Amino acid sequence: MSTDLSKFFYPKSIAVIGASSKPGTLGYELLGNLMNFGYNGKLFPVNPKADAIHSIKSYKSLLEIKDDVDLAVIMLGKHLVLTAIDECKKKKVKSVIVITAGFKEVGEEGVTLEKELIAKTKKYGMRMLGPNCMGIINTKKEVQMNGTFIKGTPVPGGIGFVSQSGALGAAVLRIIEKYDIGFSQFVSIGNKADVSENDVIDYWKDNDDVNVITVYLESFSDPKEFLRICKEVTKTKPVIAIKAAKTNAGMKAASSHTGALASADTVAETLFEQSGVIRVNTVEDMFNLGKAFDRARLPVGNRVAILTNAGGPAILTVDEADRCGLDVVNLSEKTKKKLREIVVAEASVNNPVDLLPSANADVYKKATELLLADENVDAAVLILGPPLMFDTVEITKYMCEAVNKSNKCAIVVVMSQDEIIAEVAKQMPVHPPIFNSAEKAAWAIGEMLKYKAWKESPDGKVKQFNVNTKGVRSIIKKYKTGNVYLDFDDVYDILNHYKMPIVETLIARNVQQSIYDANKIGFPVVAKVFGRELVHKSDVGGVALNIQDEDELINVESRIIANLKEKGIDDKLEGFILQPFAKIEDGVETILGAVKDANAGHLLMFGLGGIFVEVFKDVKFKIAPLTTADAKSIVRSIKSYEILKGVRGKKSVDIDFVEENILKLSKLVTDFPEFTEIDLNPFVFSPNRNKSKILDARIKLG
Repeated sequence: MSTDLSKFFYPKSIAVIGASSKPGTLGYELLGNLMNFGYNGKLFPVNPKADAIHSIKSYKSLLEIKDDVDLAVIMLGKHLVLTAIDECKKKKVKSVIVITAGFKEVGEEGVTLEKELIAKTKKYGMRMLGPNCMGIINTKKEVQMNGTFIKGTPVPGGIGFVSQSGALGAAVLRIIEKYDIGFSQFVSIGNKADVSENDVIDYWKDNDDVNVITVYLESFSDPKEFLRICKEVTKTKPVIAIKAAKTNAGMKAASSHTGALASADTVAETLFEQSGVIRVNTVEDMFNLGKAFDRARLPVGNRVAILTNAGGPAILTVDEADRCGLDVVNLSEKTKKKLREIVVAEASVNNPVDLLPSANADVYKKATELLLADENVDAAVLILGPPLMFDTVEITKYMCEAVNKSNKCAIVVVMSQDEIIAEVAKQMPVHPPIFNSAEKAAWAIGEMLKYKAWKESPDGKVKQFNVNTKGVRSIIKKYKTGNVYLDFDDVYDILNHYKMPIVETLIARNVQQSIYDANKIGFPVVAKVFGRELVHKSDVGGVALNIQDEDELINVESRIIANLKEKGIDDKLEGFILQPFAKIEDGVETILGAVKDANAGHLLMFGLGGIFVEVFKDVKFKIAPLTTADAKSIVRSIKSYEILKGVRGKKSVDIDFVEENILKLSKLVTDFPEFTEIDLNPFVFSPNRNKSKILDARIKLG
């Protein structure tokens, strides 16, 4: 394992520093939870004023304990924590959990105290969970550790849950029995002063006790590290995450289209998508999906069967299945014939199979077996509406028994009867996932199928190109100050240094030079305003297309100058950009850009371009450096991909060339991280790569 947290999750001895004999205190409840859950190691309460707590010997200090201590849980006042850490050093304790609050979450004094705490634990070579956390759980029979102070009994299972919020963790622990959520391990990371979500996910990667990883986050400790770790982990086991604190606001002070379209949540969305993490929006969805992965097999295909005793839920499930890319298939004639032998005459043996309310446990069990045995079926949603005359627990158990014997993916749905789920789980510890919503069951199977596709997808590689980095470096050196847009002629040269096809461009500083340059290029031409502060040229009326001759060029430039003067920005004009007029009937206007996030690095953006890019917002992001697989994914993930492939008689653009230029831009921002914003818009891609051109570009230096 690359991150060793074994002393946290598998300690053979625990010292609770700040254990209390007073009921209702955290120190009393945490020690009580350890004892009541049946912790299999040695427990050492530490309290200078107590001889015994919960009927076991208490120690005046950590140093009085003669045995080795694997894990220390500190629950003292915040100003006593540092002293406790010193004692841990003397006792050679390498793993500590600081439950105590009052650190960086409360203000400046707490920030200072937390910095001292971090410095001390690092100096002593310790790993620390917290501070301001809720504790840790391991339900494995050989450990049986409930090292939290929350009331509620953990239910064993294969789900690992790491939570940045203690309150959310507490809420989840109170409902796990009701909703049949089986935890293998749980950890509250609190302020993440040392051990972060990245460490825990990395540790669980090779931990056979954890089948599926669930995560609640409010912030990323290190986005790039999260991406690296999760890309590895999700190839072997699923990671499901909630990221709170969403907002639609664009990146602060971004003046490019790319920056404006990159909201604060874009980083999270991109990190999850690029690393194979499944993002959900609610705790209910996270644990529904978690127990589906934990208790069901991955579907091998998208063909789904639906079993029900009521028509309404089945119809809703069919709709949801279709939305999730599942195919409600025709059952084989052999299966339908056998179903007719066990159901009442009025029942439907077509998919969805409706057994009607008269179906008892035997009928449900046999029908389940038949559906899962059908060669046309990859997965099944098995719905039980409240029967009027039968024992719901019995029917559910019979269905579960049939699913357990099968090697196919199946989810049992017991509608409007949550208490039944808990009862079945109690009577039948080994059982398939049981939901209370049929639509959610279909959604979960769809997500499992997407995960299977991700798991089997190629990783790709970072492609290298023969580019002129020295030429770009010499251009950057010309700029003495940062936070400035580069002159267009420098942008032109940079893109040429990276062999990106920017259209032939000349810059004229006066009318005479405009006429000379236009004749050199050859009419018809395009004229655009040139000026470092004139970023969005179209917005100020600074673009003229298809100029046919010298007279029209003079009139156009005069009109643009008058327009700028009217707006009071004529002093921003530094000249005119002259380019050949490119007809784009056969091409597609796209945008390719990059914007730098302070923590995640460069976000690359690709999508439908042109002047309406911020209206349609048909763009996708990836974090640099991109692999060949990332480039394929970003191109195919936009809604306009069908346009790129060719519609209504148009030929497909050169998709390979699109991907190549995305990878070149990725290399540019990787080689030169000082570029904070880049817009290549429009970047017109054509069926012939030699006709594909960047028609406008801007680069900002940070």
